This record gives sequence, structure tokens and C-alpha cells, in this order.
Amino acid sequence: MKTTDIQNVIELLKLAKFGEEIGEEKDGQKSDLEAKSFGLPDELTKVLPLITVDGSYCFLFSFLGAETWIVLFRIAITEYCIELKQNKIHYCIKSTPKIYDNLNLISFNQSVLSSQPSVFTTVSEIASRFQDRKAQIFASNIMTYFEDKTLEKLSETNKNCILIKDGALITFKELNRGGIYKNIILNCRMNDVLLAGISKSTSTHLLGNVYTDDFFLKKYYNHKFPDLTYVYIPKDIIEAQTKFDVWGDVHFAKLHKDAVKWFRVDIDHNVIDKDRLFSSIAAYSMVHLLPGYPIGLIETHKLAKSVRDLKESYEIELLRELKKLGLRSDDILGGAVDMNGREFNSFHEILDQISR
Repeated sequence: MKTTDIQNVIELLKLAKFGEEIGEEKDGQKSDLEAKSFGLPDELTKVLPLITVDGSYCFLFSFLGAETWIVLFRIAITEYCIELKQNKIHYCIKSTPKIYDNLNLISFNQSVLSSQPSVFTTVSEIASRFQDRKAQIFASNIMTYFEDKTLEKLSETNKNCILIKDGALITFKELNRGGIYKNIILNCRMNDVLLAGISKSTSTHLLGNVYTDDFFLKKYYNHKFPDLTYVYIPKDIIEAQTKFDVWGDVHFAKLHKDAVKWFRVDIDHNVIDKDRLFSSIAAYSMVHLLPGYPIGLIETHKLAKSVRDLKESYEIELLRELKKLGLRSDDILGGAVDMNGREFNSFHEILDQISR
């Protein structure tokens, strides 16, 4: 039966002409694609310093019955410059990487929310619409708030640099982040800071193809554009959506001739010389293990994700404090679950801590 079923599926695939494309997809051409090639800077050592921001979080305790979670947030910042030594490019750390951790509570309990900054209430109202994913959406949007506030501070305190955040330069309208981003844009203009956002992944179909934009460009345009290239997404396409505020011009860029993929790159509307900025970002995107992705974002991602390494030490300390509150062992163990309600694997370690 299994062999027969497999053969039937194979025959159907033959009828579907598996591997062939039709129409526009066959040759991968789009007549209205606004693509532009660019090169690396003539003088690499004169490229502006690169400051990058990325964030992450991990759930420590999930009190599902109370719709409350203890979450550890982390924001990471790096700053790099370029030096040439014996005609080889060296990415040098210009200032010590910075890490900011924030242990907080996310909760749909009104008593808790009333004791927290208003951003928590705003996010909770949005997240509550997504029953199956509301904890993740709550935490994710609080993390982006911390990222945005960090970006605001960096744009105010730095001059003559490139400032890149992980992710697109967009905000969900209902989050009311307009004030923050208007400050960021103004600070960048006053301090000669070139602002951009680069997304690790994207699910958009702005180019009108069944494939996501980044995969479509890699599949059909890598050979057409073997060198550094960016594709501009027309403003009318971006403005057709109504859910997000857009704080930059949207592009997809190939930042290295052997780039692992095309990345979405949003650039502040006020940046006049886009070619120069793309060229500068590409200069920071020549890491052999991950060509086409800026060194700063690689390192901030590592630092931000390392928040998970602190999980156990925070859990142990939290267990001690929860015991001091007079909670029963059953209550504490009831909180020792992940955000979906599954027990942690380290049950015996938790039990050891409670038993001391």
C-alpha cells in the first residue's frame, strides 16, 4: 500500500510539471523592478562607525492560572569601525559592547498593569486578541519597546555614525510609538546619524510573487545581479497597507557578491545619499562565515540571545524569593512551566531548590 501511494503521488507530480515555472516566473523578470548596483567605498578606513541594536527575551516562570509570566529581557549594543592592516580588513570594536537586562512581569491582571508603565497596558490589549500566542506577542512587543527606547537614546547621544536596528523601521499603529520614532528621526538629522533597519527574515510579498521577497530575489536575480545591488520598493506599495507606520524607505539588498540572502533594508527618509550608505553597510558585511550581513548585527544577536544562558541562575534566585513569600511548593512548581504550560525538564533541580 505504501509503495503504491508513493508511486501515485510521483505520477501526479509529473503532471504538475514539477520544477517548471510559467509566465513571468519562468525567466524571473519584472519589468518594473527598480534595481541599482553599487560598489564598496574607495577608502574603507573613512567609513563611519557602525552602531547596532538587537534584543531578545526568555520566559522564566509562567503562572498560567493568573495569566502572568516572569520574563527576562535583554538589549545588546555594539560599535565597530574599520581598519586596514597589511591590506586586510579588520573589524575593530570601537567601544565596549553594552548589555542591558530587564527582569519584568507581563500580565493580563489589571492590578498588575495599573502598577506598570502605560506601554504594558497598551500591549496587553493588543496581545489579548491572540489567545494561543498572547504571551509571546506581549513579550515580543515589550522587547521592541525597549529596543526603540534604546535607539532613541543612541540617536541622541551619538554623532557622525551609522545606526542600525535589527528589524524593519515600522511600528504597529496601535502601539503608539510615533512619538519615539519622531524623536529618533529628528535626533539623527541633528547629529548626522544615518539610520537603517535590517531584517533577518521577512514574510512580505511586496514584489507581487508567490515567493517571499527575499527568496524571490535570491532565486531569480542572483545571477542577473552578481555584485552589490539594492532594489527599491515604491512608496505607493508600502502606503497601501494601513496597519503600520513606516519610518523609512524600503529596499531589498544584496550586500556581498556571495551574500547568503537578500535582506530587507529600511533607510531613514532623510538619508540623501543612499548609495553611500549601502556602500558603507556592505563594507561591514564581509564576514567570511556570513557574507552579506553586517558584523555588528551578528555580534549583537549573539549577545542578545545569550540571555537564555542566564535562565537557570535567575530561576534559582527566583525560587528562593518565591519561598520567602510563603508560597507552597505546589504553587512554586505550578509556575515552573514554559509559556505553553509544559513542565521544565529540570524538575529534579527545582525540587532540590525547594527542599533546601
